[in-house]
Amino acid sequence: MIKLNSVHRGAASASLVAVTATVAAMLAAFPASAIRAAPQPPNDRCRAASKLEYNSARKQFLLRSRFGMYVRTGWAWRRRYWYCQF
Repeated sequence: MIKLNSVHRGAASASLVAVTATVAAMLAAFPASAIRAAPQPPNDRCRAASKLEYNSARKQFLLRSRFGMYVRTGWAWRRRYWYCQF
């Protein structure tokens, strides 16, 4: 086991404080309103669709038809589903 003297322990704790301060500054800079913002459709001809509706259309190979198409937006943990008419 390696023992650190007081100089090395001080440097390690200073770097930990610097990392913690950097993370706190990044979190404070990120606008909280962006997290709670209402989802915006891809365009004005789209309506919200449920995940069940989207998956049903996908299984029937109807994600794209001559009348419109289903669109999935967002990150994996925050998906939004839309049906857009042509």
